[in-house]
Amino acid sequence: MRHLLFCALALAVPAAPALARPSPAAAAQSAYLDLIAADRGWSEQARGKDLVSALAAMMDKDAVLVSGGAPDLIRGAEAIRARLAAKPENATSAVEWTPLGGGISADGTHGFTYGAMTVRPKDGAPQPLKYLAYWVKRPEGWRVFGYKRLGMKEGLSLAPGNPILAWGGKRDGDAGATLKASEGAFSAEAQKIGLRAAFQKWGRPDSINLGTGEGITIGARAIGEGVGPAEPVSSVTWAADEVMVAPSGDMGLSYGLLHVNNPKPDGPRTIPFFTIWARPAPGDPWRYVAE
Repeated sequence: MRHLLFCALALAVPAAPALARPSPAAAAQSAYLDLIAADRGWSEQARGKDLVSALAAMMDKDAVLVSGGAPDLIRGAEAIRARLAAKPENATSAVEWTPLGGGISADGTHGFTYGAMTVRPKDGAPQPLKYLAYWVKRPEGWRVFGYKRLGMKEGLSLAPGNPILAWGGKRDGDAGATLKASEGAFSAEAQKIGLRAAFQKWGRPDSINLGTGEGITIGARAIGEGVGPAEPVSSVTWAADEVMVAPSGDMGLSYGLLHVNNPKPDGPRTIPFFTIWARPAPGDPWRYVAE
């Protein structure tokens, strides 16, 4: 009798609705906002600190830095701190920044941000800059793995960009190899069709570039027009020394050296670089999305 009563009560009580899982797009958007908040949070933590301490604190132990004038990448958190400290005014300068755009991998573990930065020397006028950071989510939180800053025109305002939300699936076994091969193929094609055409082919309409123009250039066509002439020539040859790819296989970072094809006697022979890549799903072509 008691068993029958329990069954009757169970049938009388409406079943609780199953918890709906967020869609992949919603999950990616949430992860992206988490990354933007983390970047903004590091800027807030920089208040009251000098530039060296503020930037070094968010670096991954294996981070790489593109630093103006250095012929190679600055590798590792301690080496990055030393490089920043080598400029004496950095020890007495304050820094703040605002992320304006970026992207996230489908699994929410890799992403990038870019935005506007202001360095405030103890003596002197504020200095406007722009930055690009590649992030990896560690157990202790988001940390920067690839980082660079460039100067920016005084009074220039950078507009926020739309996020690049990846939607890849299960990672294929050779994601790193295909990314490295893509970087090499990008360079090889540039030697045949020129930098402009290669950058226009290997990018996307939402790709961004910090190094051309006075602000941030958006779109492969505009980026190509800014990096080289229409002629089929390339001033540099390059390859990825190393790569890293998100477990979801749809976003990654390549980094290494550009080799100047015809260096001047007093000019650089190598230039460090890193490139951020994305693809819709494993098996699809890689395309650069930020550099």
